[in-house]
This record gives sequence, C-alpha cells and structure tokens, in this order.
Amino acid sequence: MNDSSLALVIGPRQRVTSPIRSSGEGVLLVFALMTLLAGILFGYPFWHVRYSGIPLTLDRMLWIGVMLGLVVVMLRRGFALREITRGDIFLVVFITYLGISATIAAVGENDSASVARWIFFYFVPATLYFSARQMQISESVQRVILIGIGCVGIYLALTGVAEVFGFGFLVFPPYILDQSISGEFLGRARGPLLNPVVNGFLMTIAWAAWIVLSRSAPRRWWPILLLVHAVMVVGIVSTLTRSVWMGACLSGLFLGYNLLPQRYRWAWLATGAFVVILIAVLVKGLFWEMKRDRELSAAEAARSAQLRPILAQLAWEMTKDHPFFGVGLAQYDRAKEGYLSNPLASYPVNQAKPYSQHNVFLSVLVETGAVGLTGFMFLLAAWGRDVALLRRDGNQHLCLLGVVALAAYITNGMFHDVTIIPQMNAVLFTVVGLAQSVPRDPAAS
Repeated sequence: MNDSSLALVIGPRQRVTSPIRSSGEGVLLVFALMTLLAGILFGYPFWHVRYSGIPLTLDRMLWIGVMLGLVVVMLRRGFALREITRGDIFLVVFITYLGISATIAAVGENDSASVARWIFFYFVPATLYFSARQMQISESVQRVILIGIGCVGIYLALTGVAEVFGFGFLVFPPYILDQSISGEFLGRARGPLLNPVVNGFLMTIAWAAWIVLSRSAPRRWWPILLLVHAVMVVGIVSTLTRSVWMGACLSGLFLGYNLLPQRYRWAWLATGAFVVILIAVLVKGLFWEMKRDRELSAAEAARSAQLRPILAQLAWEMTKDHPFFGVGLAQYDRAKEGYLSNPLASYPVNQAKPYSQHNVFLSVLVETGAVGLTGFMFLLAAWGRDVALLRRDGNQHLCLLGVVALAAYITNGMFHDVTIIPQMNAVLFTVVGLAQSVPRDPAAS
C-alpha cells in the first residue's frame, strides 16, 4: 500500500491556485513560524508573567493563535487531510502513548511535571508540525523560509562568537551572559536558549539553508556567501560541543553529496571522510579533554565523557525492572533514586546522581519502555523515509533541510537527551513538517 492510498478526504479537495493554498493557511504558517521564533529568541528568560501559577511566555501566547488557526483552517476545508503519511500516523500514536504515560505518572505520583513535559515538549511541537503540514508551499516561498532560517543562524553564530571571546556588549539579549539565570555552559556559544547543543543544532540547520541557497546564487553573491559560510562554521565551532561538530560534519557531507554533480559525489565523500578522520586523530587529546565551560576544568570535562557508560548501565538496570512501559514520562530523576544506593552495584552508580541521561534513546527507553522506544524509532524512520521520497521527487530545498535536521538531531541525541532541551523537538517537528509541505511531483508519484 503506497502513501497516496492512505489519503483521507472527508470534505471536497481544493486545487492549488497560489503559493500557499489560501490566505487562512498562510496566516497559520506565519503564526507557527512566529511561535517557533519567539520560543527560540524570546523565551522564558527574556520575558514571562504568571497567570494562576502558570508561566506565560510570548511563544505560548502565540501558540494559542496557532491552535485557533489550525481549527479554523480544518473547518474551512471540511476536515480534509491530504496525503496522510506513515510519519503522521506514527506521530499521533506516539504522542497519544506519551500522553497516557504522563497522565498515569501524574496520577500515581501526584506530580504535574510529567503532564507539563508532555504538553510543552511533545504536544506543542506536534501542533506546529501539523500546522506546517497543512501547507502546499511553492519554491519561491521555500526560498523565503530558507533565507529567514539562515538569518537567524547568522545572529546565533555572531552572538556565540561574542560569548566565547567575552564581547559582552555584542551579546543580545544580555541574560545570555547572566550567571544568576544559569551558570551552566558559560564560556560556550549557548545562545538565547542557554544550551550549546540546541544552539549548535539551530546553526547546523541554518548553515544547511545557506548551502542550499548558495547552489543557485548568482556569481556576484559568491564573496558574501563565502563570508556567511565562514561565520556559520565559526559559530558552530564556538559551541565547543563535540556532538554538534559531528552533526555539522555529517550534514555537510550529506549536502555535498546531494548538491554536487554526480561525477564528484564519491570524491567528495572520500575527501570529507578523510579530512574528518585526520582532524580527529590530530586533536584527539584536545577533543576529549579541552576546557569548555568557564567554571569547568579540562579534567572535569574529560570525566564528563567517562560518565556515559555509568549512565548507560543505570538505564539498563532500570529498564530490566520496567521493560515494557518504563517508569513514566519525566520520572527518571525520581525513579533513579532507588538505584543510587544499591550496595551490590558493580559500577560507581552514585556518580550518576546529578545527571540526566546522556542518550535520547536510553532516556525514552527508561521513561516509556520498549513500547515508547519502538514508537519513537518508527517515527524518526518514517519521517526520514517520507522526506527522502520527496527529495527523490525533485523537491529539494526544504526536503534537504528536513534530512539535515533529522541527522543532526539523532547525532546529538547519541550523546544528550535532546527531548528535554527546550525547543529541540519544536524545531525538529516544524522543519520536518515544512519539508513535507512541498507539493509532490505527480509524475514521480
């Protein structure tokens, strides 16, 4: 059964007569992108108020508009859901399962943290995904979106360089350097989200946007674009985060392979792989023991890498006791306490006490069990397949960005629990949704 046979149409189908199907859908897309941008640049540390004990931020207020717009667009179109993909189905199933897990944990442990995690880290990103999926975006609109993403990346890169080199007067918003808000990762390019992993993830996607745009740029723009690429590379390096570097290298290899003429592709892969391996060998000691955070010594940085086997062993012990459904969404910190005082443990388990999981797949496994991990992996695989098929149909711009986002997300996820980093899921879900909003080539289908 192919994807087109899964299309469910409850109302009448509409022809595509404009770059975006209707003004209502255009407004919805703008609101979704504004919500994501506000969450990245003007989140909780920038501004918030409390209403009935609930912190309200700019992105959360804009998200209300996204939800209203999504409902209005669906009503106007007669609830027409075009080209339902396997990724859409797996996302709905996965989000529903996580909602059940969060509810059970909230009731059983009298802890609302699980519901909050589900809402802000999964449900809100899912609504942004489906808001983007409602569109059929023309090539010209795709280019506008790519330029917007690229400009955000330039801001993040320049701000990150200013953070690393201590040019505080160039850092905006100023709270980025405010140790009273967060002292973690100071000295790295942590950006407005105060985390170098998501900051590097965003810059990797933005760099990919500039690479895609550069392919069709006139020659007179080449000097400026070379400068832009240099800024993006320096910004990514300034995160001083190994997983970010690996994700950016993998993305660069992938984009070069797809955008270069066919006769140069294998030479590009071979040369790129050789250069990456050579650099890794030459700076091996620095790679693992470099001083990164202002308050963290090089020796402490090396010990942080040695914690990962301990955290993996702890995750395995917890999984053996809760194999199918896990300990509950957002319940890792509570559940691990029962394992930290185990006198029979064959590893220094107490060293894991102040840390979250350092692998997204182990984190999902521990909290949601084999059922949740299976759903998560099927979702990522389905998204990869859907975007790759669109790329093969000749729809390049946002599809390439979708593949880069998935690759960078998974690469960083091998070393961090990226599901608990603010805006990480929101960015991934939105970019993948945008990648699937490009019109399919009927002949290719």
